[in-house]
Amino acid sequence: MLTIGLFPTNINADIFTAWVAQDLLPKLPPQSVSVMDNATLHQRQDTQAILRKAAHTVLYLPPYSPDLNPIEQKGAHTKAIKKQTLSSIAKLFKIESSYL
Repeated sequence: MLTIGLFPTNINADIFTAWVAQDLLPKLPPQSVSVMDNATLHQRQDTQAILRKAAHTVLYLPPYSPDLNPIEQKGAHTKAIKKQTLSSIAKLFKIESSYL
């Protein structure tokens, strides 16, 4: 499952917790397992409590584990394409979306 929220600001723990409660939680199947990295904003007690109260489990990736985090691989792929094409960000995302 994938759920995305677009925010016109930097994400902090308050915004992340609100996103979990308002967007992620309603879409999760019963007794789901959420896997998160060790970012401080993912580890707030109230965020964990929201998920546990709804009978979900939270598992954390080991510290810096890029092999287990697909976004790390996608980021490296994106950087490689940008380096090859030396293009604008708009062109980069147009190229990148063709690989999806």
